[in-house]
This record gives sequence, C-alpha cells and structure tokens, in this order.
Amino acid sequence: MTPHLITLLVDSDDFSRETMRSRLEGAGLEVTLERPGGLAAQQTVAESHPDVVIVAVEPPIQRALQVIEFTRALLPGAMLIAYASEWSPHVERRLMQAGVNDFLHGRLSRERLVEVAGRARAMAIRRAKLANGDALPHGRVVTVVGQKGGIGKTTTSTNLAAAIAARGERSVLLIDLDTRFGDVAIMLDVKPEYTVSEVALEPSYLDREVFHRVLLEHESGAKVLPAPRDYRSWLNCSPEHIQRLIRFAATVFDVVICDTPGTYNDVVGAALAVSDRVVAITSSDPASLKNMALLVDHFRAKGRPDDDVLVTLIHGHGERGPGRADVEDVIGHPVNFEIPFDREVRKATQAGVPVVRWRPGSPAARVYEALAAAVAGYPAPAAGPDVRARFFGVFGRKARAGAAPAAARERDSVAV
Repeated sequence: MTPHLITLLVDSDDFSRETMRSRLEGAGLEVTLERPGGLAAQQTVAESHPDVVIVAVEPPIQRALQVIEFTRALLPGAMLIAYASEWSPHVERRLMQAGVNDFLHGRLSRERLVEVAGRARAMAIRRAKLANGDALPHGRVVTVVGQKGGIGKTTTSTNLAAAIAARGERSVLLIDLDTRFGDVAIMLDVKPEYTVSEVALEPSYLDREVFHRVLLEHESGAKVLPAPRDYRSWLNCSPEHIQRLIRFAATVFDVVICDTPGTYNDVVGAALAVSDRVVAITSSDPASLKNMALLVDHFRAKGRPDDDVLVTLIHGHGERGPGRADVEDVIGHPVNFEIPFDREVRKATQAGVPVVRWRPGSPAARVYEALAAAVAGYPAPAAGPDVRARFFGVFGRKARAGAAPAAARERDSVAV
C-alpha cells in the first residue's frame, strides 16, 4: 500500500488551480492542500511539511521563485514541481537553480502527469521503507576501526576511497564518523558544507537526488560526507540515526566506507553492526597491539567471522618493530595486509592528497590499492616481484617463506 502523500498546489489563479488539481487527481495524484502564492503558501509549507509541492510560474516569476526557494531550503527532500503555460530557457534555468525537480510547461499530456504522479508515489514508498528499516543495502559497507589514535585509520580510509573511485568500477562514499576530531575533510583538502549529524538527523536528506546534492566530491571521484566541526553536534545523533544514514547510503553507492575515532563508542558500534567488512588498523606499538587483541575478541564474541575482519598492520616509522608473526601471536588473528614505512605517505598527507594519488607506485600506495580491491570486490592490481622481494626482506618474511603454511604464503602474496 502506498503511504499517504501530502501534496500542496500553489497557484494564485483560481481557474488555473482548479484545472491543475482536476488533472493531477485524474492522473492519480491527490491534491491535499491548495494555496495562492506568496506568504500563504510559505506558511503552509512551514506548518504542513508537504511531500510534493507544485507551483504555478507566471510572469513576474519572482513570487513563485520565493515559494520554491523557501520550500527547498526548509524541506530538502520534498519533490518540487513547477508548471507554466509557456516554456522559456531563462525561466527553466532559474527554476533549476532554485531546486525544482521538474518543470512542466505548455499543453500537458495525461501521460506526463501520470509519470509525475508515479515518481511521487515511488518517493513516498522509498521514504516509508527507510523509516521502517526495510530498505536493504545494495552496496558494501566497510568500517575502518582501530582502538588508538594516530595509527593511520583516516589515512587508510581516505586512500581506500580514492583508490576505489579512481578505478572507476565502483561508486564510493566516505563517511567521517570520528566523533572527536573528524580529519577526513582536511586530509582530502575539501571544505565541509553539510555534515554527518545534519544529514543523519533530517530524514528529508535521505532522498537520492537530495543526498547527492549535499555530498562533497573529491578529485578522485569519491564522494565525501564530513564530520561536524563541533563535537557537540553529535549529541542529538543516536546510533539509530547513524545506522539509517549508512543503510540509505548503501542503496545509493556501491561501497560505503566509514571512518571512525580511536575509541569504541556507540557510533562505532552502530557502524559495525551494519558493516559487511571491517578493516582493523593496528601499529606495532604495544598499546595498539593490546587494544587490537581486545577488539578481535570482541568481534568473535559478537559472532563476526574472522574472514570479515581484515587486520592491517601499519609501520608508521622507519625503526624495526615486532615482526608479522609476533604481531599475529599477540592479537590472535592473521595480519591480512601490511603497510610498509613510506615517506611518501607523510608528504601526501601534508599536501592533502591520498598517497594513491600522490605517488601511485610507492610501496604504501600499492598495498592500499590491494586493500581497496579486497574491500570493494574487484581483482587486486598486480605487484611486481621486485617490490614483493624488497618488502619481504624489510619485514623478515624471506626466512619464514619456506616454512609458512600455504594459506599464509598466499596471504603474503597480496599483503605487500
């Protein structure tokens, strides 16, 4: 059953308004409210929050534009339709800039109005499913976690998003869920406009067209939804709001990557609960390894399969630390990917560019590209044997290669 739609028809000409109402209802779209233009229409929009607003546009068009701009600002997810007796490229351009979804003009066929009515019903059904939690994700949700600050979570998240987008086979959205600092926008050198808390709290943003308008686009092609500038903006944002946002995003994008803070809180738990894969970041620092061991135990207690967790060991400095085997013994989980120390990562970060874009052939960039392929589900890029041999020598794997089980050797071949 189609959810009830509140439809507002705005037209100052009584005869024109009655004619349009009759034609819309004949096409299957019931008109709930009728108003002339101006303040009366704006007041009705503010009080009733209609789902569909249909506005007559006749010269001078400023009166209609005021209603349209007011509605779009107040109700970003509303379906806005303008109609006029004649077409004008100037008028159409102004209307599109003001945010209308459709412009009807001239003699309107019944088929055209039926199409409009169908789109309005589809919008209502989609919103109702989202409200009831019935909309199932179509894309993959990947959450990047690590229970310590400064170990490379955001660097990993931004490089994954940029690598997936640059590949061109998957659409990707990066959501910054770091409730403390939220550095995604800085690391990608983009300026926040709308943020996670704004979009998560307002259901009207969860419409495909509106959602695309509020996202930032990185030069790689990845879309970005930054964290709020002020941590207090998170206070009214519940785990349910976060999950609804992520589920909706996964109906729009092939891959949704969630960056998280260096601690376990309700927001992290909410993201993990709806994630298909987890990229768990650790350094070789003892505190980080201890926290990773606890996190691995937590995942198992929650029933998450080990195969869904990609443990990624990041060597953030040039000093020799615990070997891979030692790390695996401590955390009780295989190290699936190992990011080598690479000076290009710091240079790329300072420039506000992911290293996969800054130096695509650098050691760290190659591993990030392989990790991106694993989480997005496409074949990993080939790694040259000279690169593998050099990494194996740095991290002491040459000596273990002969004794390693077949599964471990296969894992090493991609974890360069």
